[in-house]
Amino acid sequence: MIVGITGASGFLGSAIIAEGKGRGWTVVGFSRSESTVDGADETRSLADPGNINLDGLDALIHLAGEPIVGLWTKDKKRRIHESRVDLTSDLVEAINRIERTHRPAVFVSASAIGYYGDRAGEWLDEESDVGFGFLPAVCRDWERASAGAEKLGVRVVNPRIGLVMGREGFLKRLRTIFKLGLGGRLGRGDQWMSWIHVQDLARIFAACVENGSIRGRVNCVSPRPATNREFTTVYARVLWRPALFPVPDFLLNRLPGGMGSLFLDSQRVEPVVLQSFDFEWSFPDLESALRDIERKS
Repeated sequence: MIVGITGASGFLGSAIIAEGKGRGWTVVGFSRSESTVDGADETRSLADPGNINLDGLDALIHLAGEPIVGLWTKDKKRRIHESRVDLTSDLVEAINRIERTHRPAVFVSASAIGYYGDRAGEWLDEESDVGFGFLPAVCRDWERASAGAEKLGVRVVNPRIGLVMGREGFLKRLRTIFKLGLGGRLGRGDQWMSWIHVQDLARIFAACVENGSIRGRVNCVSPRPATNREFTTVYARVLWRPALFPVPDFLLNRLPGGMGSLFLDSQRVEPVVLQSFDFEWSFPDLESALRDIERKS
């Protein structure tokens, strides 16, 4: 199977490449730069949106987009939105340029649980309504852009990704703070964090590619979400450190562009679709996931 991956050089992309190679995939990495993608069998360019080469692919995984992390200036928010929606539309158009019988069978176009917005303690499944605010609007438009591939006879899957736990990403930024004993809850700490171990997430993406019955929205989270207070307690225990320095919510709410929502929004997400396909998580609970990650760090 020949699988293309945009955003292949990133934290998640690297994990999916490793998972795919273990399954015998031939991986084509797509990059905006001229550098080759580590682990990929071939690298192709995304530099010219009108000439993206998808020839020969059996499947396409789309992860690329402007990082969410960073001060949410007006320009940053524009890049976050446009990089996801515009590139997704460009990929659908590239699929359209291929003869119908030679198109990828599946387009796995990433989304995020930010789709749901701030929902307190409400359980959220794949049929829950879109929320309000910047991130829900980005995710809504992102998924709509990918839907164009369905009209071209391509199966479309939208993995709605939760907070990804691994050596890089979210934990890389927190690890030093917690190891110095400066960690603490964010705001009141009662907001729900729906998370996933990066290895489980890579396996989910592989299942989305290989299982022809999976289509549409898929919540990519552990079946056991945790509150921010629970996360803080568990991570401090795993690192053998205290966590005594909470960050008041009024400080987070003063971050530019509504960026505080990244830290304070509550999303208690249930992976109903994955459960219906009997997916087995290697790391279903937070403490086992964090201990595995820190053992490898």
